[in-house]
Amino acid sequence: EAIGFTAEVSQVQTRSFATVNFNRLPSTKVRPMPKQQTPQLATVRVAAAQMISRNGNTPANITKALQWCDRAAARNVQILCFPEAASTGFDWIKDKRRFAKLHCEPVPGPMVKHFEKKAAATNMYIIMGMIEQPRHSSKRYNTAFLVGPTEGYMGKYRKILAERVFAPGREVPVFETAHGRLGIFICADKRSPEIARLLTLRGAQMFFQPTNYSHSFKNTSSYEIRKKYQGKFSAQRSRAMENGLPLIAANAGRSEYVNNSFIIEPNSQGPPHFLARATRKEQLLVADIEIDTHRDLATAFKKRMGWLFKEIGRA
Repeated sequence: EAIGFTAEVSQVQTRSFATVNFNRLPSTKVRPMPKQQTPQLATVRVAAAQMISRNGNTPANITKALQWCDRAAARNVQILCFPEAASTGFDWIKDKRRFAKLHCEPVPGPMVKHFEKKAAATNMYIIMGMIEQPRHSSKRYNTAFLVGPTEGYMGKYRKILAERVFAPGREVPVFETAHGRLGIFICADKRSPEIARLLTLRGAQMFFQPTNYSHSFKNTSSYEIRKKYQGKFSAQRSRAMENGLPLIAANAGRSEYVNNSFIIEPNSQGPPHFLARATRKEQLLVADIEIDTHRDLATAFKKRMGWLFKEIGRA
């Protein structure tokens, strides 16, 4: 016997709907999508001078640095950065007797005048590391000053995380140049995310780091050397990445080996993108960096994380 299925068909009740006149509905304003600004890229040619300084011989170091300025100008460099304490060298740092005899001077002072003239002659901005001692003061500062081709002396940055023989700096200035706004921090200041972020909040579009560190220690294994340099570079790259700004690091040249000056982009993914990297003991590193003149990182950070900065201030 075949099995059959029966289905009961129920009548579907229908409802009548009133006709809607859509022409009578209130009009709604449609917000247009915000226009994305087309990046306005400006190219800036920057350079880091990995120069070997003669310890304690300031006249020779100044003469040499001025010659390097001419070399940079021949390559159409627009902003040139020298190492930390380029005017004196830095190997005296652990010898208090040599420190007491070290050449120091006010900023601005005679040394600044030499570089003012060179900046005007080469149409170039110059960042120079030196030891500063203000007039009528016993304090000394680890300082980098900036001069411009038409502006002359523009200002200085004093190292904040300074060695004990120095007084620490207490200002974080940003400098307006014809090629964009730049911020400076010196060597160990790279360990401070706050310094780099403050520079960014004040409008910096590129970082310059005069620095002077080495690995010429007796009985130091290659592993310890790599560990030291990798730790320093991790901090340097982090400051570039977290603020979205290129970093120009000018380390001192060494007669024993190739040191690690570099120019790096702030890419946040994958291996670091070096625009230039030292391959010789003394070397002028030159690269073109691009700056988006419409990109306002300072305002973006303040809008997104203004509350966080207030909390840090209260801590």
